[in-house]
Amino acid sequence: MKTQHRQSTAKRKPQKSGKRAENKERTRKAILRAALDLFDKQGFYRATTRSICRKAGIAEGTLFNYFRTKEDLALCFFEEELADLTDWFRREKRLRQAPLPEKLFAIIHQHLERIGPHESFIGAVYLRALHPASKLNLLSLESQAQNLRYLRFIHEILSQAEAEREIPKVGEIGAYAFALFHLAIITYWLQDSSPGKGKTLALLDRCLNLASSFLKRGGWEW
Repeated sequence: MKTQHRQSTAKRKPQKSGKRAENKERTRKAILRAALDLFDKQGFYRATTRSICRKAGIAEGTLFNYFRTKEDLALCFFEEELADLTDWFRREKRLRQAPLPEKLFAIIHQHLERIGPHESFIGAVYLRALHPASKLNLLSLESQAQNLRYLRFIHEILSQAEAEREIPKVGEIGAYAFALFHLAIITYWLQDSSPGKGKTLALLDRCLNLASSFLKRGGWEW
């Protein structure tokens, strides 16, 4: 009987552990949703951790079990956006067979569409990222981990284009160049007041087509 009791107890433990993990994930997402809503309405700097906890319906100290600072919340947002972006691209079978400029245009356009509702928050975070001690700074270890995942994603796409002889071999530098270009487009997008951000999309299209034409002519040689 004791052996049977131990076995049944052992079977129940993973269920409790699984439910605990689900509850933690639900709380984490509730905190992130509440933070984004307040960042959009009040601004990144004016929104307080106390107001985030109140909106998420949690005790004030609970937030710090998930996110130590507001910068950690911002990093989590960008990490989830990157994961969703890569998942979206891999689900788009037609797009994965499209010419390289169309793929790269779609990736940046999809990203801009997703972050569009949080434009003021994105702008504040970009300014914060200029501070050398910020976790949001591109040279911080936290940001570098996200950047590496993004670079691997782009490198995979460029490698496919190389294998299909769509472009000459650009190696890892191609992924770094596109990452800088992506950042520049977001910076331009933040300043773009044209209807529907039309100037940004036109610039994006022209630059990608020009770069593709340049590479096809073998212009990557140094």
